[in-house]
Amino acid sequence: MKLRSPLFILIILAFLSLFFLNTWQGFRYQELESRVERLEQEQKNWLEKNKKVIAALAVLSSPQRIRTLAEDSLGLEPLKAANLIQIELGGADID
Repeated sequence: MKLRSPLFILIILAFLSLFFLNTWQGFRYQELESRVERLEQEQKNWLEKNKKVIAALAVLSSPQRIRTLAEDSLGLEPLKAANLIQIELGGADID
């Protein structure tokens, strides 16, 4: 049996190495693709939660709700013009 030439062995090793690297790259691509999908889903979930929080904040900070809380829970009344006192500071330098 004739000994194979070093060039032939080198070509075989290069082919096998490239085949292995191609397979490994495909595996890594699938892993990264699934990770991107998970992160995109997580981002969508956070955006939905953010929208809900913003909506709740808008409801909780509405002037009508605050007025109802002030009147019902705290017993406060709207200020009447007769009870209003205005103070004007004319030309006084305040440091």
